[in-house]
Amino acid sequence: MRLQRSSSINQGTLMRAKLTPWLFPIISVISLLVSIPALADTSVSLPRPYVTYLVDGKSYKGNDSDIQLAAGEHQLVIRFEGNYSTKSTIDLVSGEPLVVNFKTNGQEHLSFDLPFITSSYEAKNFLKAQNLHLIDRNTKAVKEANIFLLPKKEGLQIGRDYQEELLALGKAFQQPVIHEDGSVSVNGKPADLKNNITGDKNLQSFEMLKYWYNRADPQTRKAFQHWIITQQ
Repeated sequence: MRLQRSSSINQGTLMRAKLTPWLFPIISVISLLVSIPALADTSVSLPRPYVTYLVDGKSYKGNDSDIQLAAGEHQLVIRFEGNYSTKSTIDLVSGEPLVVNFKTNGQEHLSFDLPFITSSYEAKNFLKAQNLHLIDRNTKAVKEANIFLLPKKEGLQIGRDYQEELLALGKAFQQPVIHEDGSVSVNGKPADLKNNITGDKNLQSFEMLKYWYNRADPQTRKAFQHWIITQQ
């Protein structure tokens, strides 16, 4: 019995010795896969009562206050829309839209330093300056961002096309800029018209054409229509 057991142990040891060289690469690959952290998108938490209208030039359809963004440059259009109504009174407070331009590495948790507001009086005081900063929630540091107000519009704010307004200002997300010498740049970098102005940028150009056409007088529109026909 002792001889058989010893023989079995020796055979098992020999078998493991033969298999081990083949297992090392597999175990190494598995260990590598386990050790690689999952690439997480940047999360931007929008404090209520701010509402997101545009993300990178497109209407934001999400209901969640957290916006998930990949690494790179981004643009948000947000607006303060507070409701301080009671059972007896309707008290709505809104501000002018804020445009937020920033760049992320794709692994950040960002938010805004909105103070705690409990009344319409406090909301109206805050909106006089609407001093808001983008904050890294991990480090508590203010993140570099270009934040500005869209020009104020009188009357009802329902149905405003913020993307159209940004295009007219030349400040839309990744909007091509035509310089006096005829050159074109995107985000301050020279653009190749043959290769770079595609996809969303063509759509932006189309929206710009519509914007200026709608604001032209009848004589200018007619001249433009004639020019279009001659280009066919």
